[in-house]
Amino acid sequence: MLFAQAPLTRTYAGASAAARLRNRRLPLRSSGSRLRNIAAAGSPAGAVLSPGFFLRANPEAGAVDLIGNGSFSNYNALQAEIRRRLKNGVYFQANYTWSRGFTDFDGSDSNFSALLDLDKGTALEKKRITNDITHLFKANGIYELPFGPGKPWLQSGLASRLFGGWQINSIFEARTGRPISFTSNRGTVNRQSNTRSARNTVITSLSRGELQDRTGLFFDPATGRPLFVDPSLIGSDGRGNPQLLRNPDAGQYGTLQLTPVSGPGFWIVDLSLIKRTKIKESWSLEFRAEAFNAFNHTNFSVGAENNDINSTSFGRLTTTFDPRILQFAMKLNF
Repeated sequence: MLFAQAPLTRTYAGASAAARLRNRRLPLRSSGSRLRNIAAAGSPAGAVLSPGFFLRANPEAGAVDLIGNGSFSNYNALQAEIRRRLKNGVYFQANYTWSRGFTDFDGSDSNFSALLDLDKGTALEKKRITNDITHLFKANGIYELPFGPGKPWLQSGLASRLFGGWQINSIFEARTGRPISFTSNRGTVNRQSNTRSARNTVITSLSRGELQDRTGLFFDPATGRPLFVDPSLIGSDGRGNPQLLRNPDAGQYGTLQLTPVSGPGFWIVDLSLIKRTKIKESWSLEFRAEAFNAFNHTNFSVGAENNDINSTSFGRLTTTFDPRILQFAMKLNF
């Protein structure tokens, strides 16, 4: 039987890092004009400004970079694998991973990133790591046709040379999407520029589960254009629907956490066919035909982790992974 000698193994994998090196770009207050604009807008209900907001502005100071050991990351995973060793021309292996990974900083010692709030620190920065894939399944197999020398049938003669030495290989992968964020990109807390508030999220009445149900792969009912959010989350002007995804007001942070949901899933099948023909004792000819994404399945990519609800192309999918690729090769071994 195929799985008679295929043991199932289960393992736990985990990693944690504290006091990771992080470069922080301190968000200094800008000149009084922006302060007056925010004051004129009023302080809406729920808006809380930290004490650092009211510090005296320093016209002599620009951006200040601070290198410290204040970041963290952790990863936990459950892994299961089943494997059948090559026997009678059949090999099979499959594995599944469920994992979660969190951090408050994705970058390196040359990558500077501003904190949204100096007093709140990393509380507003915690998110899933960029490569956090919740569910991942992979399988691969080999099947050698039972013809030719050393096989059950057609062990000699012309038929042996024609039908012997054939091998079929396959690789299958399926996974859930990568984490994405919905951001307002609004400098609502007196930043020097809006780029420092690029991770300021949005205000929504939807729960994380409700938002995930409306995130994935959808299609515009009018144009058929692929989307990574349900059309109900997109307004008539192409921006985020303000009834469900709203910009924070002056002095206010978005209530939605970073990377709350996952984008479209991904699956692919690669196939290959190999024919090995022995010419003489130490010489053999090998022919290979390979098909990557053999079924030409379209896998969409969101492209960016942060997605601005104020963009007129919010929710659109414009990039894909590779289509089917065919490759042929001939090799002489000696």
